[in-house]
Amino acid sequence: MKRKWLGSLLVGLGAFLIVAAVVAQVWVPDMVKRTPIDVNNTTYLDGQAAHLNPNTGKLENDPVYALQVNQSDSNKSDGDVAVFLQNTCVVIDTGQDPRVCVSAKDPNLLTDSVDIFASDRHTAMMINDPKYLPAGTPPHSGLNNKWPFNAQKTTYPYWDDTLQKAVDATYTRTTEVKGTEAYVYRVTIKDAATDVLPKVKGTYDDVKEIYIDPRTGAILNTTENQQRYLEDGTKILDLQLEFTPWTQQFKVDEANTKWDQIYLVTHTVPIVGYAVGIPVLLIGFLLLFLHRRGSGTGGTQAEVAVPQAPRPTEPVS
Repeated sequence: MKRKWLGSLLVGLGAFLIVAAVVAQVWVPDMVKRTPIDVNNTTYLDGQAAHLNPNTGKLENDPVYALQVNQSDSNKSDGDVAVFLQNTCVVIDTGQDPRVCVSAKDPNLLTDSVDIFASDRHTAMMINDPKYLPAGTPPHSGLNNKWPFNAQKTTYPYWDDTLQKAVDATYTRTTEVKGTEAYVYRVTIKDAATDVLPKVKGTYDDVKEIYIDPRTGAILNTTENQQRYLEDGTKILDLQLEFTPWTQQFKVDEANTKWDQIYLVTHTVPIVGYAVGIPVLLIGFLLLFLHRRGSGTGGTQAEVAVPQAPRPTEPVS
């Protein structure tokens, strides 16, 4: 009886582990490799800018900072699509703390933009479904605030907010950010006609390098070298920016934590499930087999009557 009880227990445990391994391998990756919809973070950049002083008509060099605030709209987002509100600004650094996006009337504000977009939670590509976006939202395309999981060494379309269209982001090399492997994608824009100031036409140059954690698609660092010119060729902005060291470390730590969670459920759980579950299941079946065999041939056997030879009878006198 003990053998039967233990065998049944092991069969159940082994089956559970194997099923858990199959689920973790087949179904779970689709659930965990998705853009989160509880995002509320700020990316900080430092740099330098030569900007046009409207009073003197000359370029002035100043340290600058930039902020990019990403907030997901959990009410609009669902299992397939993430909706984001993104606010980006570049401000002359006067040493104020905390760093914030200043008002449009502040002379220290160099550029400012607000954007609303929706992206596929699996591919990270932006979509234009009116179900998720306010009426009148300009169409978007390409990638914005992250790359897809398992990023490839290829060219991706990347949204440029200044041009209001997607441009090529081409893989150039593999490097490290704070000890974590990163794929570097380069965006190169030259002499692009656009609004260089509100309602002011001109041309726009930009070289941007985006450092991606290929496992999660997280942006670990970005460097930018941007210039803007009036139509007559007058340079009005020469801007260099990069994630602050603190931001780089934060992004790396966040990406590593996310990957550890993904690896646990998509790799460790299946390995343990199969490695432990299969032997346990086989041992359980073996115990049940031995129990049934013992029940059929062992135990109390029926006594077999052995015929005895009749005793010789004494002659009757």
